[in-house]
Amino acid sequence: MRLIMALATLSGRPIHLSSVAAPDSDPDSIQLRVEATDPIRPGRGVRAHRGIVYSVPGRKLRVDILTPRTPGPHPLVVYVPGGGFVTARRAMAAGQRRYVAEAGFVVASIDYRTIRDGAIYRDGLADIATALSFLRLHADEYGIDPTRTALWGESAGGYLVAMAAGDPGLGVDAVLDVFGASDLSTVAEGFDAATVEAFTGPGAALPAYLLGPGHDMADHPDEVTGADPACHVTSETPPFLLLHGDDDRIVAPSQTARLHQALRRVGADSTRYVLQGAGHGALSNSARMWTSTQVMEIIVRFLRSRLASGS
Repeated sequence: MRLIMALATLSGRPIHLSSVAAPDSDPDSIQLRVEATDPIRPGRGVRAHRGIVYSVPGRKLRVDILTPRTPGPHPLVVYVPGGGFVTARRAMAAGQRRYVAEAGFVVASIDYRTIRDGAIYRDGLADIATALSFLRLHADEYGIDPTRTALWGESAGGYLVAMAAGDPGLGVDAVLDVFGASDLSTVAEGFDAATVEAFTGPGAALPAYLLGPGHDMADHPDEVTGADPACHVTSETPPFLLLHGDDDRIVAPSQTARLHQALRRVGADSTRYVLQGAGHGALSNSARMWTSTQVMEIIVRFLRSRLASGS
């Protein structure tokens, strides 16, 4: 948590935590009380391939790949880290990624371009597409079954994988969105006024990643709508698992609720869990909830059911 906060501060865009929680009253979500005393204990059942360059759009973008030691090929899960659109550290969620890999999946964690690269969200989406192409091209080398693919993102990464799901050309079979945004203009809805201003006002990271520097989201409603994954869902959208904490002080829980309801309206497969008392992953005092066996087994069961051979 301290490292992420420090990197954001050094970039000139510190991460703000709201002094109040935002309400979440979605009627179609599953309320989950988490036993944080049951942490995951990843073992050594994977092979690691680190720092592989998959693209060079100005700078080298790398991927870390965890491959199960059991006979493959295995379904592919591409992990897209968070970082407020300011940083994207592929080393994040190391324990969770290893746990999923040991459950029988090749887990690839990627760098992608952020506002520190002068990028906008379309560049991040292009990086996800390039990473998928690279991994499928090298499927035999890393024990990947290229016909079974899921995207897994947290926070800013959750937003990007939700957007990527709207591109049928990517061939994605399932999406795991952990406290990601949907409508970037209302990501802080329900928070205190200072946090709303910090997230959406002049110089904030969100409008810069959406529109480029120097733009106000209020002046570009069509672009904001076009960058909302909830506006791109159809009955053909791949299945979603959404997870959010009801004490998230960085991304309002209503963001994943908005996407969940949009998916349900078009008849897409969507399941949403709300973790009682949980905050924004590692950027909270409830980080252990997100690394509990209880929560991670929900993720593994979702991936197994949606990426099963012949499904």
